[in-house]
Amino acid sequence: MPREVIQKKKGSALGLQRRVKARKQPEPEPEYESQSEDEAPSEGGVAEEGESEEDEDEGSDAESESAEEGPSKAQLSISNISFGTLAKAQASMPSVKRRKGKQEESDDSDASASDAGRDRDRKKSRSHRPEKRSSKHAPTEMTSKRPVSRKREFDTVAKPQVRDPRFDPTINSTPGYDEHRAKKAYAFLDEYRASEMAELRAELKRERDPAERQRIERLLMSMESKKKAEDRKEREHRIIVEHRRAEKELVKQGKQPFYLKKSEQKKRLLTEQFKGMKRKQVDKSIERRRKKVATRERIELEDMQRRT
Repeated sequence: MPREVIQKKKGSALGLQRRVKARKQPEPEPEYESQSEDEAPSEGGVAEEGESEEDEDEGSDAESESAEEGPSKAQLSISNISFGTLAKAQASMPSVKRRKGKQEESDDSDASASDAGRDRDRKKSRSHRPEKRSSKHAPTEMTSKRPVSRKREFDTVAKPQVRDPRFDPTINSTPGYDEHRAKKAYAFLDEYRASEMAELRAELKRERDPAERQRIERLLMSMESKKKAEDRKEREHRIIVEHRRAEKELVKQGKQPFYLKKSEQKKRLLTEQFKGMKRKQVDKSIERRRKKVATRERIELEDMQRRT
């Protein structure tokens, strides 16, 4: 009886075990596994470490092989690249010299800006200094302790200047210089000038360009005015020479000499000028002279009014 009961109990326990079978619980978190593996490494872990070391050795061997094969492939790829593309790539890359140059330029600019600022401050401080005066009616005192400028030139040698004795005022103003004698010596220049004026008149008739015609007219007018001035000087000189010759004859006769005044010279010059003219030409020249004098007087009067 007890055996049967025990067997039934065992059978019921086995049945319970079959019916209520324990399920597999989920694996623990990897942190705990790693901790447990670190704390108590198993034989499998040792084996895994050995396998990983072998894998690393194989990887290093493969890398060394690829490194040996790599340069050859890189060399092949560089040899296929053209020089133009390499030059473009080099130009696009910023060089070290440019960076250094930019840094030096920036440093120089900063230094120059700081120096300019200091100079400006010094000038301002100098300009704000009040000038000394003994009284309000006295002039301001200026210091004589001024530095000599470094731009001065010492022991300068005068450059030789080429001078023409015909037109040099230093020679013409000397007492021994005779203008009329020099004019006689260079009388051929008047002939050249007359031929040049004739050529200009002929060229003016042929020319059709208005700008060129205007230039020739200005040049011809200038030459004519110079010739008129020289003729006037020649007439004045001739009047004076004739008067002196006549006075010398009178002095020989025992009479007192009479020196010709400027006003008398002008009168004689006008009479000689109008001697070979007709009546209408004389009237025109007198009217032109009157207008010229009136214009000059009006300008002088306006200047006087402006000054006052």
